[in-house]
Amino acid sequence: MITKVDYVSNADYLTMQVRVNNETEGSTVDVDGNLFLDVSQGVSVAIDLDSKMDGEYMTMIGTTKELCSAEDTGMDPVVPLLNDELQKFGNLSFNCPFQKGYYRVRRFRMSDDHMLVKMVPPGEYIVKMDLQHQQPNATDKNPVFKLSFYFEIS
Repeated sequence: MITKVDYVSNADYLTMQVRVNNETEGSTVDVDGNLFLDVSQGVSVAIDLDSKMDGEYMTMIGTTKELCSAEDTGMDPVVPLLNDELQKFGNLSFNCPFQKGYYRVRRFRMSDDHMLVKMVPPGEYIVKMDLQHQQPNATDKNPVFKLSFYFEIS
């Protein structure tokens, strides 16, 4: 059950709206985004899974991936598994390059029997996604968007 979604987006890159829908079998999420420019390099995503313990959230799993890198870093399967699920519900993807245009996800939810859901015990969690872009010849990364899904597994 998704209880809340927090997000911020960088208006230089995109506009974004996220909605939680209460459904009869739990909750789903809709995401609408309009990317203003083509991006083919320098994109990284950080994904964390935080669990609530003793009233505070602690990171259980954290991973970072360069999305436009030609070399496969042998990273854990969290990003590809999440990407496969996202693509079932719209045209949002973690695959580079990113073309300017409209991206959407409709009624996204992870089924109870999905491997990522079965890996974690009942409790309260946050999945955080932080997408950043580094312009060619730049030393700093620009935030593109941050998205946090708060949810409960019972």
